[in-house]
Amino acid sequence: MSVKLSLIVQKDYIMGANFAVNHASLVGHTKHPEKWGERKYLDCTTSGGKPICSACEEGKEYMDKKHYSDKCRRCTFCDGEHGLEVETNCTRTQNTKCKCKSNFYCNAPVCEHCDPCVSCEHGILERCTSTSNTKCKQESTRYHFLWPCIVVLVLGILFDVDLHKYILHIAEEMSLDQVMTFVRKNGMSEVMIDEIKNDNLQHTAEQKIQLLRRWYQTHGRRDAFRTLIKGLRKMKCYALADRIQAIIQADLENATADTRIENE
Repeated sequence: MSVKLSLIVQKDYIMGANFAVNHASLVGHTKHPEKWGERKYLDCTTSGGKPICSACEEGKEYMDKKHYSDKCRRCTFCDGEHGLEVETNCTRTQNTKCKCKSNFYCNAPVCEHCDPCVSCEHGILERCTSTSNTKCKQESTRYHFLWPCIVVLVLGILFDVDLHKYILHIAEEMSLDQVMTFVRKNGMSEVMIDEIKNDNLQHTAEQKIQLLRRWYQTHGRRDAFRTLIKGLRKMKCYALADRIQAIIQADLENATADTRIENE
């Protein structure tokens, strides 16, 4: 009897242990999806129980569907340097909605950046919208043959100007997309561009300065101003090219006037 009783007790003990193991394996793994705007904070502590939830951080995180994750999604940042601004603020249940700033457009299905609207030299056919660029009138044939001569004359005076002191002003006038397009078209490698961007991830203004500075160092002083202005015009950034040219030309004229006064 004692042997039989011992076997019964041992069997009950093993069955109880197996139940305990199986019960423990269920705890923490029962799937109860989190609600919108929440994340899992702690696993459930009993079989068939529910996990403890925590709200996403308002204005910084969101979750717009049921899920099993312990993390919320980060709200999208509408980068002004990429031509974007906030259309709808981020909430715990909805991501930020971005739109193009005034005078910027994007014609892609999903817009990660907006391009600046083209400025027309000879009049506008259709104004720029948030989804389409400006359509410009064609240049009049009258006097058009004089324009290259005027450009060559002006740029001939300024072709050897030292741009180093103007890099900051030029960067302020240009968007990051414009700077990146310009340096790409003028020989800067993608490796170099990525290196400069990664060194200044959170500072788009510094990215522009360093990209322009590296291009100028590679190009050299001679003919750099001409290359810059002609490059911007090829990009159809006519108003931008005019502004930069006016800034540098005005500064040079002021410096010349000051020198003349000192000599007198």
